[in-house]
Amino acid sequence: MNDLTEFMVLDTSNGRVATALEGHEGTQFRTEVLPKWLPLQRWFAGKDKAIGAVAMTPLGDLAQGEHELVSVNVTVGDEDQSYLLPISVRWGDEHSGAPKTSYALARIRHADRAGTLIDGAYDERLPQLLLDGLKENRLDGPLRFEGTDALRQIEQPGDPRQLGAEQSNLSIAFGDRIILKLYRRLREGEQPDVEVAKFLTEVAGFDHTPRFLGQVVHGSTTLAAAFAFVANQGDAWSGIVDALQQEASAGEAQSGTAVFDFPLSLGSILGRRTAELHKALATETEDPAFATKDLTSDQLGKWAEDARAEAEALIARLEQAQLPDTVAPLVQSLLAQRQALLSRLRAVADLAPGCKLSRIHGDYHLGQVLLAQDDVVIIDFEGEPARTLAERREKSSPLRDVAGMLRSFDYAAMTVIARHDNVEGGRDRIETWRQSVMRDFLDAYRRHSEGAANLPSDEGSRETLLDFFLLHKAIYEAGYELSNRPAWIGIPLKGILDLLEGKDQ
Repeated sequence: MNDLTEFMVLDTSNGRVATALEGHEGTQFRTEVLPKWLPLQRWFAGKDKAIGAVAMTPLGDLAQGEHELVSVNVTVGDEDQSYLLPISVRWGDEHSGAPKTSYALARIRHADRAGTLIDGAYDERLPQLLLDGLKENRLDGPLRFEGTDALRQIEQPGDPRQLGAEQSNLSIAFGDRIILKLYRRLREGEQPDVEVAKFLTEVAGFDHTPRFLGQVVHGSTTLAAAFAFVANQGDAWSGIVDALQQEASAGEAQSGTAVFDFPLSLGSILGRRTAELHKALATETEDPAFATKDLTSDQLGKWAEDARAEAEALIARLEQAQLPDTVAPLVQSLLAQRQALLSRLRAVADLAPGCKLSRIHGDYHLGQVLLAQDDVVIIDFEGEPARTLAERREKSSPLRDVAGMLRSFDYAAMTVIARHDNVEGGRDRIETWRQSVMRDFLDAYRRHSEGAANLPSDEGSRETLLDFFLLHKAIYEAGYELSNRPAWIGIPLKGILDLLEGKDQ
């Protein structure tokens, strides 16, 4: 499917996209075109499994049928998945002014006109139509456009432009005023990204996340949402890895006491903003989705049992895995310390419950933080994409987020060390940064989270909980790397061993 000549031709009797997707040709499009096209898309989560049945459910149309919002329902292995596919028609000569072929789906004919059906997410007209609908609070058939007063106050925000490919959604900026996010993976129910943003904006008053401006809904499913644009210098992962690579390349030239400039010095400000986020998520409210609840002994026991089962499954896989020789010493060391690992995980079950559980970020790492001058902005509250909506909306301990960020620091450092392992002086400097940023982050978090209802009041319980979440996170990472990137498994394995040996405490 590299040339438009390879695409099937669909006929429409009235110029509407929906009509072209009906009948025999629509069935052919659904059963022959989409199963080949979907695995080529970055956001499709079933690339490693066989595609079974493919169905399409119309969600609503715009601009007299030139744009059709469709739910593509796919059987992938033993799982059913649903994706948002906006389909737009571009009338005219498909070779002059045609969209990029990777966005094209089929040709279309109506009377004496010819055109191309494309993935509407890449048609600049569609984002504008969605934004206009939000400003008007339009009810367009089954589509509900729910815009806020703050959105309506923004006049002439600018032309839409895509901000690059993302794993499970697509973000479109309107000038420097508005971000419109299209959610590719559809799940029925409250979208945590929208739900948390609304709470932080309208109830908790947390200023260091993009302000919620509105959403496009079909039934109980969010298709798109608008947020205030935040001027930034990119995400913290990219900024830190780039800066660390410069540090590593400098090698011995960087002598003396290590002094790191922003963004490498972000530990303190990120620790403060993280603490303020967690306090905001513990704001008293009668909303059952956000009201805190007691941490119980049963919950602690469940956490311990889930982590133990995951650790034992990882150990069993490591015993059978064929891994590079460079990783073998780490694997053998972990296997030798399996009982110590399991014992550390069980310790959380013996804690005396003494705090509340609240909503948390749920997928907290450097990629979810924007660098904004000398400050940070926290984004993307969708939670881990592989989890169900119910799992992502569960209340937990904020220390789970803290552990995620600490592990992200470790990944950033180890990623750069692996690329510059032979640069004399570079490895030591990066290790110095890793230790200092973790220390600064934790120190600031402790100071600014004082009195938070969703954190234990005594330091010992905090340390035990954080130790547990760090180990559990590293175990999860090792399982993920073993399945997807075996060459990377040394990073989480070393993380587990360092924790067991007390090197990161």
